Amino acid sequence: MVLFSNSYSRRSTLAMALTLGACIVLIALLKVPGLMISFLLVGAALLMMSARPESTEHDALRTSIRLSSEDIRDVMAQFEDFEVSQDTDIIADRTLHRPALLDLDTNDPDIEAFHYQYASASRFLKRLPARLASPMLDTNQLEQILSVTDQRAASLQESWLAARQAAFRLGPDYKQQPSSAPSDEDEDWRDSA
Repeated sequence: MVLFSNSYSRRSTLAMALTLGACIVLIALLKVPGLMISFLLVGAALLMMSARPESTEHDALRTSIRLSSEDIRDVMAQFEDFEVSQDTDIIADRTLHRPALLDLDTNDPDIEAFHYQYASASRFLKRLPARLASPMLDTNQLEQILSVTDQRAASLQESWLAARQAAFRLGPDYKQQPSSAPSDEDEDWRDSA
């Protein structure tokens, strides 16, 4: 039913309207006994509305979002560990094999993409707790947040691996490597000579 799939507030408004309609019919038909039954009916409706059946689903979705955000934090922690760790293997990796990974001015598209996604993920994680703190989020909104969080986690992980491979491919003296393809200006100069 389309009416019941939107938001909690719409469903609760509809439920209260139907309950009040039933109460009016009961009072009109049964008079005093209808009034007593109406009080019971309104009380039961209020009790049912206060006990949100979606709360367990919402809790599960919020937990899944937190787990996906932990995946993002894990990748970020791997980069931060690579960046500042004093472990000898990591220092060797950072200085001898992949120094381009720390260069924010590198022209490699994989490394640039990782740094962009890293900064974007950091901003996303800062805003996520405030977004999840809203008690008015419905199931669809939580599912959308989960989907975005999962996509960001997968994208950052892929970008991290691609950036590591690109930095390894560039090697330690990546700044000294001349461009292997001649530029358009070089070709124009040769043609005019």
